[in-house]
Amino acid sequence: MLVERKEFQEKDGSIGYIESVFNSDNVLKTTYFPNIQRLYIAFSRGHTYSYGSVSPEFYQEFEEAESQGKFFYKKINNNRAYPYRKEFTLYPKEVQDLKEIVESHKQIIEEDEDE
Repeated sequence: MLVERKEFQEKDGSIGYIESVFNSDNVLKTTYFPNIQRLYIAFSRGHTYSYGSVSPEFYQEFEEAESQGKFFYKKINNNRAYPYRKEFTLYPKEVQDLKEIVESHKQIIEEDEDE
């Protein structure tokens, strides 16, 4: 489930990239560059891979999926249409910061449900 989404614009007003954080067992964060159709996925252990040829419509479908992990394994993983490469691994502090964003989001939802 999408927890946080930020769009960063270019000087011309177009979307330069989108960063999203997810409440998912497998997918922590994505960074998507629509102009070059490249998607970076940071997984729960911090390993980050990039996937090419990801259209804006496909990325939107990914963001809106009920489960990003299931969507990834069903439609992206091992799909030759989306060539991938390992990019880097997040520092443990970066992983923890992302998990804290998810936890704070969960608390807000629980508080809203209690009202």
